[in-house]
This record gives sequence, structure tokens and C-alpha cells, in this order.
Amino acid sequence: MKSTRRSLQSAAAFSIVEMIAVIAVIAILVGLLVPALSMVQKMAAKVSQKGQFANISFGLETYRDEIGDYPESFSNTITGYHGAQRLAEAMIGLDGFGYHPLSLWDGDLTLYDHTDPVNIAARKGPYLELDTSNAVKLNSIYSTPPGTVNGDTFILADKFKNVKNTVTGKKIGMPILYFKANTINVEHPVSILVSDVGDPLRYVTCIYTYLDNRSLLMLPSPIDGDGNPMGVTMGGPMIFYGDTWDENFTAPRQPHNNESFILLSAGADGLYGTRDDVYNFETD
Repeated sequence: MKSTRRSLQSAAAFSIVEMIAVIAVIAILVGLLVPALSMVQKMAAKVSQKGQFANISFGLETYRDEIGDYPESFSNTITGYHGAQRLAEAMIGLDGFGYHPLSLWDGDLTLYDHTDPVNIAARKGPYLELDTSNAVKLNSIYSTPPGTVNGDTFILADKFKNVKNTVTGKKIGMPILYFKANTINVEHPVSILVSDVGDPLRYVTCIYTYLDNRSLLMLPSPIDGDGNPMGVTMGGPMIFYGDTWDENFTAPRQPHNNESFILLSAGADGLYGTRDDVYNFETD
């Protein structure tokens, strides 16, 4: 009887070799699942980003219907106001309670005085729900931006939440860059010369101008402290114009959304000008 019991116990027990084999199999499965899970998370974030772009696009169309055109996106290095900030002001105003049609796009809060009933009555929008707009101050992402960028203004953050809010400590996204098409122009550059980089005259005939957000692109990245690939002296314009080119049109060369606007998210890596950037059109 004792012999039979020992045989049963031996048959039911795992040997050390078998346990190691089971652990090894589990480790392999986990190793296979983690990258897959990471890929699923990135895809989910990209889908969410496309959804945010759809909401912003709807807001911009409503803005155009009420104001008469899309908001401009050109850069003003004197006031530190650029395309991303113009987008946020157009969608929610400088204070989150709507856009004032007399705005000079310079970050001046005078027109947004809540004690003036005339100014309050003139407000339009907001064209985005504040709870879903992802609006944050620029200095929440870049703690000490230089004078060419007004940090005390709102931007719309993307959905990837890869940087830390310098004020709250919570995870937030990078600024959504906004470029408005200049519909009277016809050019989408094939190449940029060294002497042309940073020269506004080079972009006079372009449907889109790379310079609209260049001051933001040149800021040290909160991700790694370096400049964004799209802001690098030679690479920046080439990356932008290559990414936004609609390859179905070669003669003459045409950008996507050649009569409206381009929205750009830095994607999962938080850097503009890399393969995971997300636009409000399909690039694949």
C-alpha cells in the first residue's frame, strides 16, 4: 500500500526540470505578448488622436462658417504667437470661454475681460468642448520657452500623454501644430536649399509654409532635451514637405488638404518629424 502511495505522489509531483521548463514557456509567452500589447496601445492612441482631429476639424469648419475663413497660422516671433496657439485661440479663446472676432492674435487678454458685457456678447464659440479639448498652457510643457514663444498661451495637446505637466505633474500630450493652406499659391517644394532655410521669401509661393510653427519646433524637446527632427536646420523643411505631399499629384506637386488645413501630432515618441507622426489625413 505504501509503495502504491509513493508511486502516485511521484507521478503527481513536478520535477525541477519540468518546473523550469514551464517557467521558460511562460516567460516566452510574456515576451511575445508585451510587444503586442504595446502595439495595441499605440494603435488605440492613434485612433483616439484621429478622433481628436475629427473634433477639431468640425470646430474649424464651424469657425469658418461663422467668421468667414479658417484662422490664419502664420508665425509672429515678436509676440511669440504661432500656428498652434492660433488654433487654440480660435477653438476656445484665450481664456477658454470663446473666441473674440477682433482678436489681434497676440495673446492680449483685453478683449477677453469678463467684466465687459460688450466683449462677452461678441464672443464666438467655444468650438470645442473644454473637457475634451486637451487645452493647456505652453509653459506647462516647456517650462521656460524663449521670447520668440509666448508660454502663457493655450495650445491643444495631443492624445499620447508622453510629457509631464510642469505645473500639475500629470501626463499630457505635445502641442498639436496647425498649418492653414494659402489657396492662392501653387507650390509644394521638392527640395530646400541651405540658403533658403528660415527665409520667409522661400515660402511666399507655397500652399503651406513650414515656418508657421518653426519656433515651437526649434524648442528643446521635453522628451530628450534635443531639437525635434523637423526643426533641424536642413532636415526640417524636407521632412515637412515630404510628409505632407500627396503622392497622387506629381505635376504640379500638391499637398494633402490643399484648400484647408493640416493638423500634426508628434505621435507616440513625442518628436515631430519621425515615422510615427500623425496627421489629419492618411500618410500610409
